[in-house]
Amino acid sequence: MKKILLALAVILALGTTARAENTKIRFGILPVIDTLPLQVAEREGLFAEQGLDVILVRFMSALERDTAMQTGQIDGYFGDLVATYLLLDRGVPMHIALTSWRTTPGYPMFGIALAPANRDQNLADMQGHTLALSKSTVMEFLADKLEGHLGVKPNYFEQLEVKKMPIRLQMLLTDQVDSALLPEPLLSLARLKGGNVLATAEDLNLPLTVLCLHKRYFEGNGAAYAKFLAAYTEAVQRLAENPEKYRPLMAETCRIPKPLVSRFPIYPFPAPALPAVAELNEVQDWMIAKGLLKERVPDASALPPARD
Repeated sequence: MKKILLALAVILALGTTARAENTKIRFGILPVIDTLPLQVAEREGLFAEQGLDVILVRFMSALERDTAMQTGQIDGYFGDLVATYLLLDRGVPMHIALTSWRTTPGYPMFGIALAPANRDQNLADMQGHTLALSKSTVMEFLADKLEGHLGVKPNYFEQLEVKKMPIRLQMLLTDQVDSALLPEPLLSLARLKGGNVLATAEDLNLPLTVLCLHKRYFEGNGAAYAKFLAAYTEAVQRLAENPEKYRPLMAETCRIPKPLVSRFPIYPFPAPALPAVAELNEVQDWMIAKGLLKERVPDASALPPARD
C-alpha cells in the first residue's frame, strides 16, 4: 500500500512540475470571428499539449486591449495591422506572429452596409452620402481601399466618425446615417434588420488582422513561438475538417446574434503565415499619409527574426 501511495505521489509531483514549467502567455482578444481558432486551441487543450499555458484575456474594446498590451498586462494580442503599427511605433516590444485573417472571396469579414431607407440604392446613388466608421483605424483604411477597388474617386462617401460599433449599427438601422462600415456578423445583421450590403472587402487580397507576441517568446531560436504556431495550426485544421462541430463555440465566444447562429458561415481560416513585406508597406504608407506615423517602423521590429 505504501508503495502504491508513493508511486501516486511521484506521479502527482511530476504532473505538478510539468504544469509549473509550462510557458505562460496572457493573450488579449476581442469577441470577434477572427479569434475562433484561438478559442478552439484553448478549449481543446492544444496549447497545453505544446507545453504552453495560454490564457485568453477578453476585452470589450480595442482601446482596452491596446492599453493592456502597452502596459505589459498581457503578453500577446489579436488586432488589426493599423493598431499593431501604432503599438510598435510606441515601442511595445512585440512581433507579428501570424496573419489571423486576410480578405477571402466569399467570406466578407467587412463591408459597407446600407440603411433601410437606402437599401435599394446602388453605388452611383451613394456619392456624397454619409458613411459611418471609426477614423484613424483599420476601418478608415478599408474605406479608402474600397473606394479604389470600386473605381470611384477619393472621398466619394462623406466619412462620418462614429467610433462605437453598437451606436454605429443603431444609427444605421434608424436611418440616422446613410451607410456604415461594419464587420461581420453585424453586416449580416444589418441586412436581416431591413438594410442591405453595398460592397464588401472580400476581394481586396489584404491581411487585415494578426496575432502578436512579446519579443521574449521569439528568443532561444523561437521555441515558444514554434509551439504557439503548432497549436494554432492544429486548431485551424480542426476547424477546416469539421466546422459544424464548432458552431456552438463560435456562437458563445464570437458574439453571433441569435437570429444568425444557425445560418452564419464558419469561415475557412488561413494557415499560419506572416504578411508579406509589400503588404505591410501598403499599410504603413497609408498611415504615414494620414499622419498616424511620422516614419516607417522597421521590418525587423514588426516581423520575427528568422529561425534556423
